[in-house]
Amino acid sequence: MTTSTRAGHATVAADAARAHGTGRTALVFSGQGNQWPGMGQDLIAHEPSARAVLEEADAVLRPATGWSLLGELAAPRGESRLEDPAVLQPTLVALQIALARLLAERGVVADAFVGHSLGEIAAAAAAGALDLADALRLARLRGELMRRAVGTGRTALLGVDAETAEELIARHGGGADIAAWNAPGSTLVAGEAATVRAMVDELAAQEVFGRLLPGDIAFHSRFLEPLREEFAAAAPGIRPRATTAALVSTVTGEVVEGPALDHAYWADNLRRPVRFVQAVDTLVDLGCRTFVEVGAHPTLSPSLTECCTARGVDPLVLPTLRRGEGEQENVLRTVWELRRTGAARPHGAGKVRFLAAAGTGAPRIALRGRAAQFAAGVTATAMTALETAGGATAPTAPERRSVSVDWDTTEDLAPAEASVVAGPVAPGAATVAAYGRTTGSGWTRLLTARHEAPAPADAGPPDLAELTGRCTTPRTVADTAADTAWHAGDAGDDVLVRLRRGTAPGRRSALDVAFRITAAVLGAHAPLSARGIEPYDTGAEPRWVHIARTGDGTATTTVMAEDGGPLLRIARSAWRDRTAGDGPTEEAPSAARQDTEEKVDLSTLAAADPATRAALLTERVRRVAAAALRTTVDRIPAQRPLSKLGMDSVMGLEMRRTLEADFGVEIGLVRILRGATAADLAADIADGLAPRPTPGTTHDQREPGHGPGLPDLDDPADIERLLADLDALSPEEVDSLLGRLAGDAAGEI
Repeated sequence: MTTSTRAGHATVAADAARAHGTGRTALVFSGQGNQWPGMGQDLIAHEPSARAVLEEADAVLRPATGWSLLGELAAPRGESRLEDPAVLQPTLVALQIALARLLAERGVVADAFVGHSLGEIAAAAAAGALDLADALRLARLRGELMRRAVGTGRTALLGVDAETAEELIARHGGGADIAAWNAPGSTLVAGEAATVRAMVDELAAQEVFGRLLPGDIAFHSRFLEPLREEFAAAAPGIRPRATTAALVSTVTGEVVEGPALDHAYWADNLRRPVRFVQAVDTLVDLGCRTFVEVGAHPTLSPSLTECCTARGVDPLVLPTLRRGEGEQENVLRTVWELRRTGAARPHGAGKVRFLAAAGTGAPRIALRGRAAQFAAGVTATAMTALETAGGATAPTAPERRSVSVDWDTTEDLAPAEASVVAGPVAPGAATVAAYGRTTGSGWTRLLTARHEAPAPADAGPPDLAELTGRCTTPRTVADTAADTAWHAGDAGDDVLVRLRRGTAPGRRSALDVAFRITAAVLGAHAPLSARGIEPYDTGAEPRWVHIARTGDGTATTTVMAEDGGPLLRIARSAWRDRTAGDGPTEEAPSAARQDTEEKVDLSTLAAADPATRAALLTERVRRVAAAALRTTVDRIPAQRPLSKLGMDSVMGLEMRRTLEADFGVEIGLVRILRGATAADLAADIADGLAPRPTPGTTHDQREPGHGPGLPDLDDPADIERLLADLDALSPEEVDSLLGRLAGDAAGEI
């Protein structure tokens, strides 16, 4: 992704590629059921390519329907007509096509496409088999027919495999069909209301998950046969074309050629069961290991994970949008992660699509650590140029030589594209300067780099065994490269960070994680200077980062391999906060998030009397609850049920993980959601308080991503922990959980 010449010309890569998530990439288009008021507005405001697609879709639909797609997307909750399938279905398809266009613009190259039910229309359009007008016509006709499907029966999601579901159907009179193979252990059934209800009741008696979906429609069943015939008659004239990549059908579960997508095929799409499991099997056979769910909110991610796991595949599953969250930011986070895996690449030579928006009037939240990551890329480019500056040659052992870097500007380059050039400040000079420019701007001098001898007082890299022996309490490091972190010493000046697996070896990757992790630990924005940058270039994968803070506000950073061998060291770096008015605003830690750093010292707890211990624990639980609820601790009364304060299942998982990481005590999610107060949870922790495990081999058995902090909603382990509590939740709580996290097939049409 990064090239250089002897003169040092290079482009700063958004991220170094890493091994996890290799394989082909599939775009997965969800069906109906994940919509929310206000969806699409952020994209319309800040992403020109997405706005252009939605404006074109509005122009196509308005003459045929009499309503405005843009108007419906902007309508407030009380005025929105998205409950009407004739409005909703073309709206969702248009939004998905806009998202696919945006992903392509950002460098995401899909090797395969698949769509669940309604989503198959958008998948076909993204794959090039349908133009926008035909896709919207199909979605409009489909939605209009679905108005008349009301009263055909009921649909239910069952936590059993399809074979068990078929046995249930037969046992209750045969008045239902398999509507969707969603996952090996998740099946959608639809049919006569009494039959479907009886199946759910039988499973409930066996304490097996089963839930009736809202509405009285028997989706994808024999009861829609009359509508299938009408759809086939109403949709002639569709002009399908050859696809640009593999399109996997959820009607057949196999690859389908574009010209086969005629009006009869789309009628079958309405009536036939959704063969999602079979389609994912085909994608796995095609080599797909990275899956991006394209839709208003992730509903298929749990099913994708389960299907792949059943095949012995460890997938990378990413969302595009999430209900009620910043749309542009979520898309950029996914593109950022795809860049890390090599599944997305920049367009054009000498330039890189940069992960931020430009030209917006209001401040925008940038990706956490993006400025530090950019600085690392510029530094790597300057070091490449420095190797040949002034006719210098690489030092030979045992000579040690490091690099010193000073930033010449505090301006942040945050455009859609950025190029960087580094070269000697004068012919034959041994000092290098790096310059950057963006589309529509001139060149800016970014930094100056030079070689220097390591300081005589520099003690060299730390000893990993000694560091892990000093680790005390865990802490949160807000960077996607971090797995778990600890304070390495009582003073809290040292932090040891365990990295997730998959970071690529090499100097550029080591610089990247060094800058990002240091920024995250210090709560800083970008570096001012870095002294004594010394790469060891052993070719090993970075697995540890140690940050030692000094009294003058600087930090020493060491990147280490699995065995503790040094890969890169920065003897001293100075950092700055964001300069006011410098482009898009960095995501600042909220007061609630900062509260999570103020952990209770376990030795203090052990020495305290029961009353003091209860007070300390209660205060800690209040702070963790405040962080999960995105509020301040003064709004968390100790004796008020957390569920009454707005705690839902996803927030509860975040809270549980943080407390379990703090104290080593298991906290029940149901307990959090069923009326427990902060004082109640503090008492639970006091009753079951256990010592923290020593970091090292014990910790290494855990999978990456299971440290304290936000839950990874696409992590199968997190999903499994949530679903393990489903049977104990009330119907309202299940609805909330399905709506927020794992709607799977709930509401899929």
